[in-house]
Amino acid sequence: MPVSQTASPDRPPLLILARYAEYALVFVCLVVFTEGLLPRLFASESDPESTFLRLLWLPVYALIGIGCAATLPRFLKTVVRLPFLVFILTLACLSWTWSINPEVTERRAIAIFATTLGGLFLAVRYDWRTLLRLLGAVWLFMAVISFASGLLTPGFGVMSEVHPGAWRGMWWEKNALGGHMARAAFLLALLMIVDRPWRLVWGGGLVMSVALVLLSTSKTALLGMMAGFAVLVVAAWMRRGIATTLSTIWLGVISLGAIGLVILIEPQLVFQLLGRDATLTGRTDIWTALLDAIAARPWLGYGYGAFWGLHSEPAYMVRLATEWLVPTAHNGWLETALSIGLIGLGGFMLSFLLLLVRSAWLAVHDWYGVFALGLCGQFLLFSLSESIALQQNTIVWVTYVAVAGKVANSVRNKMQSVRKAPPIKPSAPGRGSAARPGRPGLIRTA
Repeated sequence: MPVSQTASPDRPPLLILARYAEYALVFVCLVVFTEGLLPRLFASESDPESTFLRLLWLPVYALIGIGCAATLPRFLKTVVRLPFLVFILTLACLSWTWSINPEVTERRAIAIFATTLGGLFLAVRYDWRTLLRLLGAVWLFMAVISFASGLLTPGFGVMSEVHPGAWRGMWWEKNALGGHMARAAFLLALLMIVDRPWRLVWGGGLVMSVALVLLSTSKTALLGMMAGFAVLVVAAWMRRGIATTLSTIWLGVISLGAIGLVILIEPQLVFQLLGRDATLTGRTDIWTALLDAIAARPWLGYGYGAFWGLHSEPAYMVRLATEWLVPTAHNGWLETALSIGLIGLGGFMLSFLLLLVRSAWLAVHDWYGVFALGLCGQFLLFSLSESIALQQNTIVWVTYVAVAGKVANSVRNKMQSVRKAPPIKPSAPGRGSAARPGRPGLIRTA
C-alpha cells in the first residue's frame, strides 16, 4: 500500500523499512479495533470480553502510548483544539469515583482513554491521504475475509437462528457487518476520488462493501450507505459554481424540512419505508425505560461502562420492564447519559456540533472536509439505534476522534494561510480582465 510521502532514493533503507513496519503495526492495531474475527475466535457472544482479549489489548495500548509520546508537541497542540472531547474523556475517567461498579468503570475508563489517544495519534501522525489509505486498507481487508467467510464457511459467516440467511461476516450479528460495511463503502468511494493511482483497488473494495451491506439485510446500514453516497454526489454537484452551491443548500434545507414534516405527521410511512415497526424492533421500549433510569441519576450518570453489568440493579429494572436481557441502550446519546450523565451528554453534543461546523467549513475547500461531513452524517444516523458514542476499543470511536483532530488542525492551518496571504490587487484599467473566464469550483480535487 503506497503512502502519500514517497520514499526518496537516497533515504536509508533502514528508515524506509521502519516506516513500513510502522504502517504494518498501525494496520494490525486498527484491525483489532474493528472487533471482528478475534472475538469470534477467542470469546463467546454471551461473554465477549474473554481474558485473552483483555490481555491482547495491553500491547495495543502500549504502542499507542509510544506513538503519542513520539509526537508529543503536535499531540498537545491538537488536544487543545478539542476542548469538549477532552472534557467528556476526563469525565469518563473520573466517573469511577461515583460509579455503581468502580472496578468495571476503572478498567473501561483506561480502555476509552487509550482508544481516544489512538485516534489522536492518527490525527497527528499522518496526513489526510495516508490516514484514509490506512483506514481503507483495513476495511478492504475486513470486507475480503467477511465475503470469503460467507461463501466458504456459511456456518460461520451467515446467521442461521435469529435472522436466518442474513450475512454477519466476521462479527456476531448482521447489523454490525452492515454498519461497518456502510461506513467502509463511503470511505472507499471517497478514496476513488482522491486517490486515483489506486482507484481500481478501492473500486473493487467498494463493490464488495455494497454487496455485503445488501447481504446483511440491515435497513439502517443501507440508509447509512446511501446517505454517504448522497454527500459525495452533492459535493461533486456543488463544484459547478457559486450559484449551484447556493441553490443546492437551499434545496437541501427545504428537503430536510419536508422530511421532518413527514416524520411528524405520518411516521408510519417512514417506518414502512425502512421495513420496521413503530417500536424500531423494540428499541422504543428500551428508551422509555432508560429515561426513567436517567432521571434517577441525571447529572453524572452511573459511571462509565457500569450500567449494564449482570448484577446492576438499574439495568435489572430495565430488563424487567422490557422482558428481555437488554445488552445496551441501542442509542449512543442515551448510553452517554447513562455513563456520564446529562453534563457529559451536553459535552458530547457540543463536541459533535463543533466537528460538524468545522467539517462544513472545510468541505467548501477540499474533499477531505466532505469526508468529515459525511462521517458526521453517518455517525449521527447510526448513533440513533446503536451505542457507538464514547465506546472503548472500537474503530468507530477511533475514526471519529481521528477525523475530529484532523479537521481541527486543517481548519486552523487554512485560516492561518488565509491571514498570511497577500491582498489581491485589482487590475488596472485596460490591463486584462479582473476575473478569468470559467466556472469557479468550491471544492478542489486532491
